[in-house]
Amino acid sequence: MSMKTRAMAVTVALIATTGGTALVAGPAHAACPSEILYSLTSTANRMPFSGVPTFKNGPGGTMSVARSYSGSVSFQVTAGAESEVGAVLAKAKVSISASLSTSNSTSTTNTYTRKITSGMYGHAQYVSWGETVSYRKSRVNANCTTSLLATGTIKFPSTSEGWYYWETSS
Repeated sequence: MSMKTRAMAVTVALIATTGGTALVAGPAHAACPSEILYSLTSTANRMPFSGVPTFKNGPGGTMSVARSYSGSVSFQVTAGAESEVGAVLAKAKVSISASLSTSNSTSTTNTYTRKITSGMYGHAQYVSWGETVSYRKSRVNANCTTSLLATGTIKFPSTSEGWYYWETSS
């Protein structure tokens, strides 16, 4: 007689002699705590401040630009739901950069001077040096499987700001 058959026989005999009930435990099943997980990846981006023009000088020479007026920049949801912004930002501040925010307003003066390559045009734009964050929101189910709930991409500005410079031939 196998151990399982013997245990069942003992249980049946116990129920018959006591007139009670007995519980026989089946095989143990692991249970996972249900939780929400975010997986993030990011790339650096530059987000121009509203109200601050892009400057163009040349060909050749020197370009000097100063920003002495106010401007602001805010997050941009490029894919996914705006309702995810707070949770994604909280995770991104820990795993990507503590300087990320939903918006950045500026009003300090910043002057930038640059020599423009001969025959080229210099361009300058005042930007927030932010991050484009792609996220995957998943749920761990009680049966230890994972369900994908949402994906998206959000551009976040940061508290880091300055001039972005590039050159073109026209």
